[in-house]
Amino acid sequence: MESYWEEVKHIFKGRLASSAYQLWIEPLQASFGNAGEFFLDCPNPFFLHWVRNHYLSDLEREYRLLTGGTTQIKLRLLKTPAKNKEDHSHRLQSCLPEISRPPSSGRLLNKAFTFEQFVVGASNRFAFQASRALAGNDAFYGRTLFLTAQPGLGKSHLSQAVGNYIQTNYRHHQVFYLTAEDFANEMVAALRQGAMAQFKDKFRRQCDTLLLEGVHFLSGKEKIQAELCYTLDCLADLNKKLVFTSPYLPMEIPHLKQELLSRFTGGVITPIDPPDFSTRVSILTRKAQDRQVQVPREVKEHLATYLTQDVRQMVSALDNLLLKAATLKTDINLDLANEVLRDFQAASQALRIEDIQKLTGQVYQVSQEELLGKSRKKKIVKARNLAIYLSHHYLQKQLKDLARSFRRTHSTIIHSLECVERDLKVSAGFAAELQYLEERLQTSRRWRQSTLPQPKASTRN
Repeated sequence: MESYWEEVKHIFKGRLASSAYQLWIEPLQASFGNAGEFFLDCPNPFFLHWVRNHYLSDLEREYRLLTGGTTQIKLRLLKTPAKNKEDHSHRLQSCLPEISRPPSSGRLLNKAFTFEQFVVGASNRFAFQASRALAGNDAFYGRTLFLTAQPGLGKSHLSQAVGNYIQTNYRHHQVFYLTAEDFANEMVAALRQGAMAQFKDKFRRQCDTLLLEGVHFLSGKEKIQAELCYTLDCLADLNKKLVFTSPYLPMEIPHLKQELLSRFTGGVITPIDPPDFSTRVSILTRKAQDRQVQVPREVKEHLATYLTQDVRQMVSALDNLLLKAATLKTDINLDLANEVLRDFQAASQALRIEDIQKLTGQVYQVSQEELLGKSRKKKIVKARNLAIYLSHHYLQKQLKDLARSFRRTHSTIIHSLECVERDLKVSAGFAAELQYLEERLQTSRRWRQSTLPQPKASTRN
């Protein structure tokens, strides 16, 4: 197994810049448990968090491709430096075995996504309370919860917090956590293998709690919708718990069977809005504590002032700030925060959909008429999908706004977003193209038109 890890390192050495490889991949120390577990030891908490957020999924994918298995890579802190290779091996062999996981199926839950780690504010309090009530069998209207929010606002955190709570407190309950795309792929595989009876038994008889993410993926997929309807009816009759998530309200998802829409709307529907200022500061405070780093309050407030829409982006900015301070061996201050903010510049409202369309057209040599037209040529479709994705991601445009600006139907916009998400997972080249477009956007004149003022020192306690 160690030879496979060395091959993975070799792959990343060729893929990453030399400085990034030396900083984040080379220091990782691999070890293997008696039951086939694969551990990567990290030198400090911040290092572990950065690798988990930026490299872990890619490392796992390459390792699985090489081994043909489904090994999960587990990160942990390197408590004491190894004196030599022999001593290091002895230390690893003497580790206590990991506690076995409670019953579950589908994707592994992120153990960091708990109710205790969720920062509650005015924008998400109802969603938090509803999720907590459903998980804990408290007073709750029905057994179905539909969480809706734009990306990066916490719907996946709450969905997985429900699963983690149930696994901890009801250890014999089966929690199924997966995306709607996972469900569809598993059903298609079962059909091809003549294993639909096992598929139905698994989801209808073995599941106590179903956490289904990204249900808008089901738009227009009638056979998948029909099977899911039967599954949900069965689970509802057995009084099982159901949690659904999507960036869209159920009524906004086009080409959805009435029966499935009825299931999605049959319980509590709770939107999560962007956090207010005080909640954003609280989130940054919690994340800094998790990384065991002291960040001045005026710096946290400064970041919270300019990064307002996306919690994930705000936390990413904090990580970039901490990394820059550690790399440059300098204090965390407002000047450094402004350098990081210029890379994100989320406060700028000068950027428009038309600017993204124009840039994408220039890069792919596609005219505005072709981009907004009906051509299905591969180059044009790629440019169109990327323009839609960037408009959705950077400008937080709603489905209806994107449909109008790109002269498309709601379902076509959803399909474009799904195509980009899918290609990002499987193609490093495609990801590089998207990154190039993002860099071009972030260095454009319009992107930087709104300058960042130097704020006065905070007077808050």
